[in-house]
Amino acid sequence: MNETQTLQEVPRVGFGNASLSFESAAKPELTVDQGEHFWLDARSLLTGGLFEETGEYEKLSIPVTGPVAVREVNPGDILRIDIHEIRIHDRGAMVTLPGRGGFTDGLGRAGHVVEIANGRVVFDEDTTIPMRPMVGKIGVAPVGAGPNSSTVGIHGGNMDCKDVTAGSAVVIPVQVAEAMLYAGDLHAAQGDGECSLTAVEVEGSVRLSCTVVPGPTIRVADGIQRPVVLSGGSVITIGDGDTLDEAARLALDDMLELLQSDRQWSREKTAMLLSAAADVSVSQLVNARVSAKVTLASRYFRTEPFSLETPDTTNAQVPHV
Repeated sequence: MNETQTLQEVPRVGFGNASLSFESAAKPELTVDQGEHFWLDARSLLTGGLFEETGEYEKLSIPVTGPVAVREVNPGDILRIDIHEIRIHDRGAMVTLPGRGGFTDGLGRAGHVVEIANGRVVFDEDTTIPMRPMVGKIGVAPVGAGPNSSTVGIHGGNMDCKDVTAGSAVVIPVQVAEAMLYAGDLHAAQGDGECSLTAVEVEGSVRLSCTVVPGPTIRVADGIQRPVVLSGGSVITIGDGDTLDEAARLALDDMLELLQSDRQWSREKTAMLLSAAADVSVSQLVNARVSAKVTLASRYFRTEPFSLETPDTTNAQVPHV
């Protein structure tokens, strides 16, 4: 937290201030200084009780909370969003829907509620999954009409990148004044791809702070065109597209540009390093636009924006609010 802020003083935006789009014209629910911590509460499929009253799961949605305006942030700046802490409730939900999901023969309509206890998701009476809270939707408002909160793009959005956990950061180009940040869609656990349509969708809160990447390190960061995730000692570029091929190529292009700018290598030498050391994988393959990621250990970079050494960051992941 900043020099004058205590945990009790961290402002909070409740999930009553939820939005179904990343809207630039919306009135800010909160305005913060750079480096100031704030909480965003997040709705889930279980919020409001309709999940357990109806089988019409397609009528349910998971919005984002915000916007939060960040002072002295301008279009063209590169914003770093640090995820300091994620707190989740002790129950989560999952659904499948006809025509959705990544499986050849499709799936029927089904809902499943799980308990979360002792650091694990209790999937059934003899099957548990390690809890790993993450933020599914996070981003800034784009210019013009706000995209649906379930859409991924250059603004961030519904990336469903399981690496966006406590202790990680998202680096993203700013498009409108004061960034207008939104976040939500917390998951207690998710595999790469989110293949059945949902992860373990859970209500909770996330503590964030935002800073502009400073001038001395802007040379490399200035090449960022889409979200970049810093997590677990790795740099992760995120691509989106109508197909996984398109999404993967964009993620690869972004990583190539970042590493080439950092190391001042030729494109060919940079591509060979990526072929030997980077992993190409799926973030999410079940929404209208899919997302892919390229992961490269941060030790291959020499540039400060890709460091996660922030003293206020905690890896605490708390199973209740």
